[in-house]
Amino acid sequence: MLYKSANELLSSIRDKKISSVELLEALLRRIENINPQINAVVTLDSERALKKAKEADTDLAKGKNWGLLHGLPMTIKDAYEVEGVVSTGGNPIWKNNIPSKNAEAVQRLVNEGAIIFGKTNVPLNSADLQSYNEIYGTTNNPWDLDKTPGGSSGGSAAALASGMTPLELGSDIGGSIRTPAHFCGLFGHKPSYNIVSEVGHLPPPPGLVLTGNGLSVAGPLARSPEDIELVLGILAAPQEQDNIAWKLTLPEPRTKKIEDLRVAVWSDDEYAEVDSEISKLIEETAQDLKSAGASVENAALPFKLQDLDTIYNNLLQPVMSAGVPRDQLKEIDEFAKTVSEDDHSTHAKVARGISILARDHMVVQAQREMIRQQWREFFTKYDILLCPTCVVPAFNHDHANFAERFLLINNKQREYWNSLIWAGPAIMGKLPVTNTPIGLTQAGLPVGVQVVGPFLEDKTTIEASKMIRDLRGGFKVPPDFEEI
Repeated sequence: MLYKSANELLSSIRDKKISSVELLEALLRRIENINPQINAVVTLDSERALKKAKEADTDLAKGKNWGLLHGLPMTIKDAYEVEGVVSTGGNPIWKNNIPSKNAEAVQRLVNEGAIIFGKTNVPLNSADLQSYNEIYGTTNNPWDLDKTPGGSSGGSAAALASGMTPLELGSDIGGSIRTPAHFCGLFGHKPSYNIVSEVGHLPPPPGLVLTGNGLSVAGPLARSPEDIELVLGILAAPQEQDNIAWKLTLPEPRTKKIEDLRVAVWSDDEYAEVDSEISKLIEETAQDLKSAGASVENAALPFKLQDLDTIYNNLLQPVMSAGVPRDQLKEIDEFAKTVSEDDHSTHAKVARGISILARDHMVVQAQREMIRQQWREFFTKYDILLCPTCVVPAFNHDHANFAERFLLINNKQREYWNSLIWAGPAIMGKLPVTNTPIGLTQAGLPVGVQVVGPFLEDKTTIEASKMIRDLRGGFKVPPDFEEI
């Protein structure tokens, strides 16, 4: 039961094959039994959730429907404020923060009948591709407990993959939805920019309001693309401050027929070399689509990945360095003066991005808009683009200083933050992406592919994700955590 999709569970609740209380109690037992090994669910609100579940069952018996998620228990990434529940963002400074209201995206889920019963782990300030912090410790990947489930929505992904929750809400500024979905074998959707409210996200600190920083997005993680579709339909809406005048209606998918799908493939790049098993699985997926009737060809890109990465870092680093102490910023500014323009190391990219002047940032914004228009033209020729989600599958926990970490890619040592490079193009372009599971490595680790689509055409990437799921099999249960 616990590995059924959210849609299947909702159907069972509506048909009274299972009650909301029974489902919640089963999830709580699951957490009690396996969460000590995984440490994905870090806060529970069991008593209030059980009370709400009983109310959901009573109202359903009376013919009262709360909405599309009536009586469905689910967890929420601890980067979002949830009313009455400790919400920390992984930051010890906020360990006693108990919000008086829900984040706007959380409230939209609650308005449709969802029952929030717990929070899932994140890294400090959601600023790492591993999920650990001083408050709650380290979250493990259910496919291999020695490995990270990714970050920053790592607790979300680990809980989903191990059957402790049927749905999750994540956030993404550098692959934080997509990479955990890739590492744990799930579907994760990074929406088009600003179609889902981030008001109530941490950071910024409690009490401050994030209405958009130009990059980060909120979006769902799930075990099926149909669940992604359901939740995005609930979440996609103007922020509360805008909904007095604005309405949002996403276009329908470009096609629901695989024979009409136009696919571009970008499986590797010399600027950010990808693990050969990942590239191979992407190419196999492309061949499966072609064999099923889709038009498939290698991407004719109008730009270089290195150029996209440069623009992305010059946009990203000022956001990520907000709030850094001034003495540290001064040191970075001094270092940036010594960095040559042809130095593309992580240290150089970060320093240049943090130290960028406002007048130069305006140029970067103009470059971004030019690239966005090139993406727009690109998607007149193609419906979707397949490319790697990350350069590697899930890797071992590594809590050393960032400067001391590295990745091993095809037996070559590479910088740790190369893990962000493939996440950047869609963020910089404000494009929707549905991470879609496409198979396992020889070591038995999940691999996903980014299904990238044109701006505001999120339904097209989700529909293509369904097609790929039907060809490649979709979510698989981690062998050590099959339901008992």
